[in-house]
Amino acid sequence: MNKRLTCAILLAWSAIVCHADPYVGYIYPSGIQAGTTNRFIVGGQGLFGVQGFYFSGKGLHVLSIEKVPNFSPPTGMQRRHLVKWLDGIAAGDRNEPPLPNDPHLNEWRSNAWWSVLGTLDPQKLAIVERDLHVPKNALQATPSLRQMLLVTVAADADAPLGRSSFVGWGWNGISAPRYFEITAAPHIHEPMYVPPHRMQPEPPVADVRANTAVMLDGQIMPGSTDAFLLHLPGGRRTAFTVAARELQPFIGDAVPGFFNAVITLKDTQGNTIAVADDEARFRPDPVLEYVPPKDGLYRLEIHDVLYRGRADFVYSIAVGEARPRGKTTADGVVARPGATATRKFKIDTPGPRILEVTARRRGSPLDAVLTLRRTENGPILAQWDDVTNKLFTGTVPQSECDPIGFYDFTEPGEYLAEISDRTRHGGGSYVWWLDIRDPRPDFEVFSSRSTLSMTGGKPANITFRILRKDGFNGDVKLEFPQNLRVRNGVLTSAVDEVRTSLFYTGTRPAGIQPVKIFASATIGGTTVRHPVVPCDEYEQAFAWKHLVPAESFLMRCQPAPKKPAKRKTSRPAR
Repeated sequence: MNKRLTCAILLAWSAIVCHADPYVGYIYPSGIQAGTTNRFIVGGQGLFGVQGFYFSGKGLHVLSIEKVPNFSPPTGMQRRHLVKWLDGIAAGDRNEPPLPNDPHLNEWRSNAWWSVLGTLDPQKLAIVERDLHVPKNALQATPSLRQMLLVTVAADADAPLGRSSFVGWGWNGISAPRYFEITAAPHIHEPMYVPPHRMQPEPPVADVRANTAVMLDGQIMPGSTDAFLLHLPGGRRTAFTVAARELQPFIGDAVPGFFNAVITLKDTQGNTIAVADDEARFRPDPVLEYVPPKDGLYRLEIHDVLYRGRADFVYSIAVGEARPRGKTTADGVVARPGATATRKFKIDTPGPRILEVTARRRGSPLDAVLTLRRTENGPILAQWDDVTNKLFTGTVPQSECDPIGFYDFTEPGEYLAEISDRTRHGGGSYVWWLDIRDPRPDFEVFSSRSTLSMTGGKPANITFRILRKDGFNGDVKLEFPQNLRVRNGVLTSAVDEVRTSLFYTGTRPAGIQPVKIFASATIGGTTVRHPVVPCDEYEQAFAWKHLVPAESFLMRCQPAPKKPAKRKTSRPAR
């Protein structure tokens, strides 16, 4: 390969990399207490072009952004020198030890932090030590998490509580959103990394005896188990609610494609008291409830079910008094394993009907099967199980588990719907709702990304996908704000998705702002208009594509750069 071709390939590759949107893989910790300030680790790819962060929640302020320098593997002698210096700092001496007599000293690799270890704060020192001491696991490492930023965020004392989202933006684009939570409860973080040859810190201690809640934050690294000590009140039911998959629903290069957490509660002698894996078979984040017989100290442990781990295996555990669960008003319940629930209904006039079961979509563990009969024990007229969806939406997709049936009733009269669990489970929580209705043709449109950074004249590519309901097969037109021009804005009846390009036609820079995109169609002579659901596409376990809904569309737009005015040249006199 000649030099000219090599240079061309490198320039083309650098152009692709430089124009890729930043990717935020995680933020640790995943939340902040109102009225406090904290420094967070943001990990991902393309982060060194990030200039700021946008939070959808009010009352949050970014005070500083600092790059964590990329660490190259040091030479053997260099590594020993750095470890010696770090051990000295841990012992109270921040001065650099004398350089060794190394004939390869000029080959030592440079790093902005290695040369100033004595000036680094504990968090930065822990980052350096983890890089030096933790073996690189090629199976669990990923280039998409190679870069880190240290971001200092302040939360107002009256900041609205709850979960919001944030994005990073800069000259290289805008990232997809990640979750971030403002809590009233204080946060307790796992201890910072300490290399194995030094004394390991004791687990942090949280006291929840005085009716107080607390948030426990951490990251699970390969093969590790995190632990916290808790003072629990006797006689009061305490809940431990984990958020892990909630924070990172889909991981493209891991099997299973998410952090599958397990929590264990032990006494001070190390005896296991209670264990929680999945909250339900379809919700991997565990919830554990326990009533201690007396006040005392307990140990809570968390790890991945397969003992995997890496930087984006971030979790938070809400610890507090368990709230009583309200009663759910439903059509029925599959009361015990293997049971079948029934509902009689009447058809007054012949014609097509839609029979739709809702269970998983409303939190029920029921994996429903719907059977239609004329009478009890009569012949089966129709039976429906899972829905074969052409797209999966949500953080834990469940709509495919709720059967939807189409049946053309030729005779009026009474009919019987039977609902059972596909796995023959059952219990008080296996509730269901059944809707029997005339067909209502409709549609829903989803986007493949919820954030766009556009410069006038240059296209921003985005895909829109349609979910057609109750036999709708018409064209759908996409509607955009006035300062956006679309190359192809119609989902025709022959397609289920359209990949299109947007162009910014405004003349002024527009900072990050939420926008609305709509989809409209004519159904039965009436114009039907729905907002497009903003989503971001993620891959799970090397295979499945999922659309994760976002709070809103966010766009950051710049006008096309002005072309330099042409110089007027005087014509020579004739």
